[in-house]
Amino acid sequence: MNRILLAAVLAAAAALPASAADAPQVAKPQCDPVPRAPGPAMRNDDFAMKRFKRETQRYGDCMKAYVEEHQALAKANQDAANAAADEYNKNIKAINEELKQE
Repeated sequence: MNRILLAAVLAAAAALPASAADAPQVAKPQCDPVPRAPGPAMRNDDFAMKRFKRETQRYGDCMKAYVEEHQALAKANQDAANAAADEYNKNIKAINEELKQE
């Protein structure tokens, strides 16, 4: 019962709009420069195409690393929030059991 109540409260709180001042600042990816496709005249130049492929690979690797890092942070935060909710529920249950015994 307490878990359902907590879930409802957390869902309601999540639905409230957060002001810009309350929102955490998350660093944007630092993967610049974004590769630019060679022009039509350079597409037959092997050197230009190899450089483009290298730049595209570097950019992709950088963006993938950024995404993986932030997904891991999000999971860690979610796990911490779940653990806190579990601890709260456990403690409230214990308090309610104590109150029933009196």
